[in-house]
Amino acid sequence: MPTLDADVLRDFCRDILVAGGMRGGDACAVAAHLVDAELKNVISHGVNRVPYYLSFFENRSAEPVADITVTRPAPSMVRVDGGSGLGILAMERAVDELIDMRCHQPVMAAGIVNVAHTGRMGTYAERLARHGLLAMICGGGGRERWRMVAAHGGRGGMLSTNPWALAMPAGEDGPVSADFATCVVANGKIRLRRQTGEEVPEGWLIDRDGHPTTKIDDYDNGGALLPAGGHKGYGLAVIGEIVGAAMLGPAFEFNWLIVAIATDVFSSAEHYDKDARAVVENLRASPPAPGIDQVRVPGDPERESECRKRISGIELHAEVWQGLVDAACKTEVPVPST
Repeated sequence: MPTLDADVLRDFCRDILVAGGMRGGDACAVAAHLVDAELKNVISHGVNRVPYYLSFFENRSAEPVADITVTRPAPSMVRVDGGSGLGILAMERAVDELIDMRCHQPVMAAGIVNVAHTGRMGTYAERLARHGLLAMICGGGGRERWRMVAAHGGRGGMLSTNPWALAMPAGEDGPVSADFATCVVANGKIRLRRQTGEEVPEGWLIDRDGHPTTKIDDYDNGGALLPAGGHKGYGLAVIGEIVGAAMLGPAFEFNWLIVAIATDVFSSAEHYDKDARAVVENLRASPPAPGIDQVRVPGDPERESECRKRISGIELHAEVWQGLVDAACKTEVPVPST
């Protein structure tokens, strides 16, 4: 499989996106986001999205150049309108605004609307956590366009993947970070397996009649993804859908809510840092089960993956690499060596 240095891959993706119509700074931010997902081994939200985004621009499912507007409905609230562009840019702007507000407000929220695909949610929650904040993000409102997840006990797609992400600081190693779709697996992983030809495990999908299946064709022909944890994932998905559709208004793809709370609002920063560190150190010290090398906290696997790939390079599936090469040829961008 082709392997590229992270910086080389970022610049390659940036150049393709610029050739596809994006502004240089915007393309650089999007490319950096996608490569960061690759480094953290969240490959469903990685560079395979570059040709996907180009198709958005071609069919006007997203604007390559979008004007982001920011309004303040209340002193501790910000509303970011992404101008029908890629949501990565609008989400980063929302995080910027919340970090600026951190100096004056211990509790803040941002609503992000009128955006296309927003990438890996954990990126934004982790960035807020690095500024001393508990971050909670949920998205929804896309059920009219993206019916792909069954209701608990139902059949056929009724909801979208409606992700949640949470993060908070916990010592020098970096934030504790949980980022997950409310279905068994993100639709991006189905999309990636469709592209690479890899099999789908049992427990992900049902067919149009509600029977378990491992065939993507069954999913494409009226089937659905299952909620994660049955009624538990379904409950989170429904909350996300009501937030996205009713609280934030009509969605372009999804709408998003970010709530950020200063971790020292109830006690001192010193007390928080000491006790948060104690929690994660205690968990990491617990004896591992047979076949497990060590116990980790949420966020550790992504950090470990990034450390490895910074040294060894990012290995891409042949089909993903070919998709980038095809996009480069189409946009007349030079292809780097691997």
